[in-house]
Amino acid sequence: MKTVKNRQSQSYFMALLVMLAGFALSSCQDVIDIDTDDAPQLLVVDAWLNNQSAPQTIKLTLTEPYFSNSFASGVSNATVNISDENGNTMTFEEKGDGNYTWTPAAGENLGEVGTLFTLNIDWDGKNYTASSLMNPVPEIDSIGQEFRTDDIRGADGTYAQFYARDIIGLGNAYWIKTYKNGQFLNKPQELNIAFDAAFAPGAELDGLIFIPPIREAVNRVADPDSEDNDEVAPWSQGDSILVEIHSIAPFAFNFLSIARDQMTNGDNTIFAIPLANTSGNVSSNVAGEDVLGIFNVAAVSSLGARIEE
Repeated sequence: MKTVKNRQSQSYFMALLVMLAGFALSSCQDVIDIDTDDAPQLLVVDAWLNNQSAPQTIKLTLTEPYFSNSFASGVSNATVNISDENGNTMTFEEKGDGNYTWTPAAGENLGEVGTLFTLNIDWDGKNYTASSLMNPVPEIDSIGQEFRTDDIRGADGTYAQFYARDIIGLGNAYWIKTYKNGQFLNKPQELNIAFDAAFAPGAELDGLIFIPPIREAVNRVADPDSEDNDEVAPWSQGDSILVEIHSIAPFAFNFLSIARDQMTNGDNTIFAIPLANTSGNVSSNVAGEDVLGIFNVAAVSSLGARIEE
């Protein structure tokens, strides 16, 4: 009889735990509405220009609240131009949706390496300015390709890498862009930037060939929700690969580094950092007014190849 009573007590206790768990779970379904004040809209300047003989576009938008489902609205009726230290001025024409474009004549470009450029934006009775020096860029020596098996990053198949040497002198920064069959590899995890020949200023690897992780970051990052998953090699026979190196200023390197951390923040789980706007080098003539975005004028080197394996 004593054993039966113990079993009955245990059954009663378990039933009570199930009831309490049910109450707890149901309480988690309560919806709590939190009113948050919208921050004032800020001007965002997206001005990544280069010395290629192609249309150059500056995009001006306004920030949106964090929880808004709307796209950033384009700024209209602004006057946008760039001048250089040699007295040349390039006027950017409004094309709609916040885009302002300057189209060079055949064989023309913004200018030469070593030239200092100044951005001027007049909008809504205010003036915004920034400056950028066009820094030198190394030539790409070659693009290698290798068929690999049991690669830690994915399927058996062809993997590529580029070979280039950092320019001598500490403080050079670069944005390496890769195009697969004409499509820019633009996932946040594919943002490939280098400071000198390594990842960051503290490494002080000067004048060397870029380290392997940077050289091999030209391979696309697998997307588990598409056909480009980790069961498919980055490159197939007949694919085209184009690698570009853009020279960027140290402040632009910092901007991209912080932006990448913000865009990939969801991968950090419990170690995620607080979200914040990424500041750049554009300033306003109104004291205390914040401006977001960046102005950088890059020199570009490029090399393409056809995947053979």
